[in-house]
Amino acid sequence: MYRPSHGSKRLVRLCLSGGIAVGLGLLLAGCPGKEKPTDTSQIAAQVNDSEISVHQVSAALESQPGLAERLGEAGPKRVLDSLIDQELAAQEAKRNGLDTTPHVLQSMELAKREVLARAYQDQLAEKVVMPDSEAVDRYYEAHPELFAKRRQYTLQETLVRAPADKRAVLAELKGKVEKQDSAEAINALVNESGLPHSSRNSMQWAEGLPMDLLPQLAYLKVGQSVVIDKSEGLLILTLLNAIEAPLTRSQAGGAIQAAMMASSRRELVQKGMEALRQKAKIQRMGSFASGVAAASSTPASSTP
Repeated sequence: MYRPSHGSKRLVRLCLSGGIAVGLGLLLAGCPGKEKPTDTSQIAAQVNDSEISVHQVSAALESQPGLAERLGEAGPKRVLDSLIDQELAAQEAKRNGLDTTPHVLQSMELAKREVLARAYQDQLAEKVVMPDSEAVDRYYEAHPELFAKRRQYTLQETLVRAPADKRAVLAELKGKVEKQDSAEAINALVNESGLPHSSRNSMQWAEGLPMDLLPQLAYLKVGQSVVIDKSEGLLILTLLNAIEAPLTRSQAGGAIQAAMMASSRRELVQKGMEALRQKAKIQRMGSFASGVAAASSTPASSTP
């Protein structure tokens, strides 16, 4: 069985970070009392007249893998306690008539819609095909900054802020900074500019950096910088140190497959949602009728 290395795990997290956020965890699994187990061996807890099933506990754990890993053997008991509290609160809410209030009814409808949408998008994503060895090879060779030439970076991050009337000073500073080859020289220039600024040092692996920025950092020499235009000013990333830490093809293979499958899932969901939009009759009303660009589809799940 493939067991990802520290770097491979971080790589998977990187490639999934561009994935689509799930606004609702596992709402239905967190609503005990609806499912009636066929035998007592499937009952985790009896809460007044309702039951919480073993399956509901398992589903809630699966929806929070980080929690399950952190708590270990204590995880199921902790989750069950949470579900019991949830069931008690839900029962009391019904006794108080809260389940018929407009706000609660609206929230339940929104949750139902989100769960159904996620189920459909998960169904689309299930059609993904595992990439073959040649595809993995091509991915490995196309991203040397992540693998063959992977590095751990120590960066000085300097944010220089400038009001609108100081943009000329900012542009001049940027031109000078890009020509420097030491953090000391850059710090001197920033101080001389008189512009407000803040600085901090950070240590990051290649896979922890934004993919659009990594190719620029990958070939910097110590003391050189990448300057990024920001709405509030300039962000100067100066390389203080770099440690080579390459990953071989065999080490990275599992992480690459996972990343490629996640990307393929996103593409399948996006294409499926676009097809639905093309077939649907959508009319924005009221204040949404004009001056608003069509929203891009936001799939609810890209979990591999």
